[in-house]
Amino acid sequence: MQNAVSHWLATAPQAFLRSPQFCSSREQQMAIAACGLWFWAQFLYLHYLSPNPWPWLESLVEAAAVVIIGGFPVLWWARGTPDFDKIAQRWQRRLLLSLGLYIAIGLALPGATHFPWHQRLTSLILSDRAGLNGLIFLGGVWAMVRVIFLLRDKKTPTPVLWAWISGAALYLFLSHRGLIAPAFPQAYTEGLIITPVYLLLCAWGDWQRRHRLRATPTGLGVQDIPLIALSLFSLYWFSTPYFRFGPLVALQLFILVIILGSGLGRSHFGYSFEPRWRDARLLAAMFLVALVPLVSLGSLLGFLPLAAFNWTPSPLRVFVYVTLFAMRVGIFEEVIFRSGLMVFLRDLLRHYGGDRQPPVVTTWGAILLGALLFGLLHGGNEPNADVQLSLIAYRGVYMLMATLASIFYCLAFACTQRLWTGVLLHGLVDAIAVVFFGAALVAPF
Repeated sequence: MQNAVSHWLATAPQAFLRSPQFCSSREQQMAIAACGLWFWAQFLYLHYLSPNPWPWLESLVEAAAVVIIGGFPVLWWARGTPDFDKIAQRWQRRLLLSLGLYIAIGLALPGATHFPWHQRLTSLILSDRAGLNGLIFLGGVWAMVRVIFLLRDKKTPTPVLWAWISGAALYLFLSHRGLIAPAFPQAYTEGLIITPVYLLLCAWGDWQRRHRLRATPTGLGVQDIPLIALSLFSLYWFSTPYFRFGPLVALQLFILVIILGSGLGRSHFGYSFEPRWRDARLLAAMFLVALVPLVSLGSLLGFLPLAAFNWTPSPLRVFVYVTLFAMRVGIFEEVIFRSGLMVFLRDLLRHYGGDRQPPVVTTWGAILLGALLFGLLHGGNEPNADVQLSLIAYRGVYMLMATLASIFYCLAFACTQRLWTGVLLHGLVDAIAVVFFGAALVAPF
């Protein structure tokens, strides 16, 4: 038995070094089914399980916006991508139209104040002018998405590029500066920090756009870092005002520019949600194996309080939390950390190690490094009032637990080269910690 497990651990993850083949039709079916579940889980949470339940009409609008604007493109792009430029142009237009429609409908509903963005948007730049502030917000988003695609095009005239960059930076400054935006106290000065950072990233990307750099032949290289950073930096456009689907819009930019627009092809990144029975069996086994160390260590360190264990949670609550943790948190983190960071680490290890190191070193090096970085990036999480640990102890335990859980997420991705196993495993682990143990995980629902 021990020899069999050792053999599997040495050989199974090596699928990570091969380019898989995907079936687009099954991925489309998976996308439609997943979005349907996601919609109902979001609606049920808002209307029934939220600490302050929403009216049914506002719940329907919000759930539809989260799935259609935020989630559906992420899943749908798993299919074949014959024309990146056409997809990018269509996505930009549809994003602006859908955002504008959502804001207009949200402001017109009788329960508009339930939307988390309503109060901030009403006085974001100008006092009590929600409609005009909404138009300014849409202009900022339009500039933000245009900049990233213009940076990718080596033929873009420099004056045109910097006109768009200036517009995006101006919006970023205005919407994150308390002396200007009435939605914030005057002491709010985040715009003074993030705007120069944004301009530096754009300048770096513009310099690289105009200079021929030696690319890493096996995958992404240094020349791709500005576009990666700017794709994720776009979170700031949706953080103020707060839109529930903001992280997923940033994820769409990341997918379009890096996975679909890099020229490497989606197979290189394992960007697929194709369901397979053998992956389902692996997921079940991985889940059962992961529970043992995660529950044991979490209980020992006070992260999962056994005294608060709930043997009979509501089935509705379990369904909603598993679905939302998978679709809201799991998809974002699995695409970024597995299909993005882990693949980048694999490419670097292959490029610099070459044939001098065995395949097991490359695969496990990417798994362990990816898991460690994932854990470290969770070090800023804040505990809630129920946590008995000190802030430093809580963050240390959180990073340790996130690293351990990430090893299983990385292993699932390496063995299958498909994202859905890690997404569902992510949702199961997080939901069990919250629903059964009452763990202090942030649930951004």
